[in-house]
Amino acid sequence: MSLENSRQFVQWGAERGLATVTISRPPLNPLSHQVKTELLHCLEAIAADPEVRCVILHGAGGRAFCVGADIKEFPEILDGKAAREHAMQEHTLYNRMRYFPIPIIAAIEGHCLGGGLELALACDLRVASAASSLGFPEIKLGLFPAGGGTERLPRLIGESRARELMYTGNPVDAQEAHRIGLINRLVPAGEALAAAEALGRDIAARPGGALRTLKMVLDHGMSMGLLEAQQLSVQGIAELFPSAETQTSIRAFLESRAKRQAGSQG
Repeated sequence: MSLENSRQFVQWGAERGLATVTISRPPLNPLSHQVKTELLHCLEAIAADPEVRCVILHGAGGRAFCVGADIKEFPEILDGKAAREHAMQEHTLYNRMRYFPIPIIAAIEGHCLGGGLELALACDLRVASAASSLGFPEIKLGLFPAGGGTERLPRLIGESRARELMYTGNPVDAQEAHRIGLINRLVPAGEALAAAEALGRDIAARPGGALRTLKMVLDHGMSMGLLEAQQLSVQGIAELFPSAETQTSIRAFLESRAKRQAGSQG
């Protein structure tokens, strides 16, 4: 994989349509102001590359995907104005991820807590190893997950389970996270990145125009009423059918099917 971007704490590279973004502040990969800024810059660079069709996000070192906000920066945000700016920066990053033009997969190894879990929730899919733990401990500090956790977690796992996780601040292990739908795939310890890459390669092999349109319809349609979302879907499919990429894919499928049928008859 060629290195396309190298900043202080965030790096990314791309190979055969799959980009891998690494947060590198081991051992726990906390989300400092600088890390969030670098993540946004990386996302903009990836979005500008038409060859990339899927993104993997993971944390370096194996002990943590990300443990959330950098506590060392908290003394800087103790007044209301600074706290508001801190939360707005988080929303800017997480919303950019949530509405990114191509799918993002979180590869979770180790701790995924607080803002780190909000980061993972902003991804389309989550793959976690059996050694992972996920949760929102903010309530224990007299805070709450204000970077989208209160909105995204209930929508993903249901209101009752989400309230319990946030009210207690206690994390769940990867097995429980998989059971309640917080993660998509559960893999053995140490294999989250490899499993996410395999899934990412599968997604990246799909037609890029269809992927982007599908993601747009899903992302925006889920915040609309049913009839409005259906109109968005109709518009999307109407734009896809005439495209050269879709027509090429359909022709290839029909030709392959005809060959299989001819072979079976022979």
